[in-house]
Amino acid sequence: MKGTVMRLAATCVSLMMLGVAACSPEPEETDLSSLEITAIDAPYSAEADAHGELDAAYERAAERGTRVLVKFGGNWCPDCRIFAGMLELEPVREYADAHYEIVAVDVGRYERNMDVVARFGMDGLEGVPTVIITTADGEIINTGTSAEWRTARERNAQDVLDYLTRYAEAPVPANADRAIISRP
Repeated sequence: MKGTVMRLAATCVSLMMLGVAACSPEPEETDLSSLEITAIDAPYSAEADAHGELDAAYERAAERGTRVLVKFGGNWCPDCRIFAGMLELEPVREYADAHYEIVAVDVGRYERNMDVVARFGMDGLEGVPTVIITTADGEIINTGTSAEWRTARERNAQDVLDYLTRYAEAPVPANADRAIISRP
């Protein structure tokens, strides 16, 4: 990680010397596609206060200047458990911790926390995991890709890191929907 920080710092200094004002976040250059992924047994909690956790994530995101990643799923779903396992791999976790506030929302078998789903302008879910990424003020960034992880078992950790990197500073789409960022 120290080498990555040094490379990133050197890149930022070089860009500043060229008159470029911003540096985008870059993950480690190591290929993570061969890392072994372990499915997490129970990444979702039926007892969690999903609204409270989401509200707190938006507050932290506003303070830290990060994005909010909400993953809707259930413990019965292998792809949800595999996606959760990918997020726990050290290189992915480090990057995610630096750029996102992550909230896991248990939807049971589509009968739980549907009011939280509604905060994102959705009437329901077609499948899980459904991943929504927003700015700290609720603008939905990953429009059209929220279903991308429903086949997590066919993906690898590099795919997750690439996805997180793509949306860490992606511009807000012109037609972005807005989530309700505080409890209705």
